[in-house]
Amino acid sequence: MSAYYSAVRLLASACIGLASGWEVKGRENVPRRGGLIVASNHISFWDPPMVGAACPRELSFLAKEELFATPGLGALIRSLNSIPIRRGVADLSGMSRAIESIGRGGALLMFPEGSRMKDGELHPGRPGVGMMAVHADVPILPAFISGSNRPSKWWWRGVQPRLWFGQPRPWRELAGEEGDFTPGRALYQRVADGVMREIAALKSSQMTTASRAAASDRRSQSS
Repeated sequence: MSAYYSAVRLLASACIGLASGWEVKGRENVPRRGGLIVASNHISFWDPPMVGAACPRELSFLAKEELFATPGLGALIRSLNSIPIRRGVADLSGMSRAIESIGRGGALLMFPEGSRMKDGELHPGRPGVGMMAVHADVPILPAFISGSNRPSKWWWRGVQPRLWFGQPRPWRELAGEEGDFTPGRALYQRVADGVMREIAALKSSQMTTASRAAASDRRSQSS
């Protein structure tokens, strides 16, 4: 991890922790070296900086091309390994740069659903994450984030953002051992579907843990 990236990450982590009191679990699951895709659900524009601050290794990011033209923001995201992607078209240039990066042993953050889901729910994954994993031949580490879409309640601790990292999974496992591994949209979609199942499992575990903690707090207050 470069000194600059590390300094920005530590500053962002401290600021997010102070503002939100967030909870991060599963950092130990993140491989410290080797090509990797970190695949998370996406409910807020806070998600990229939160995942980047929580992840214990340097990440690259896919960002829509228009953001690079924004004064200040463009320079910042460029300095933090962001790769411009043109939305609405098959941007082979941007995708090739991303595949090359993870193929050389880097780690890339992707949002399999393709864009921010304002309803906060999980939606079907798109084949892009599968295409990246197959062509770079790297594992995918699922992540689930909640509460990042309600920043107005962070300061008063009305909502606590939670970010959980799962276990890295080979893309062949996610696609299903019995299937055809011929590169193509069908294979890429199967990988994406497998990723979303892993993210859904993290969501279920997180919700169960939160419910048990809330029930324990209620028992403590009533005793």
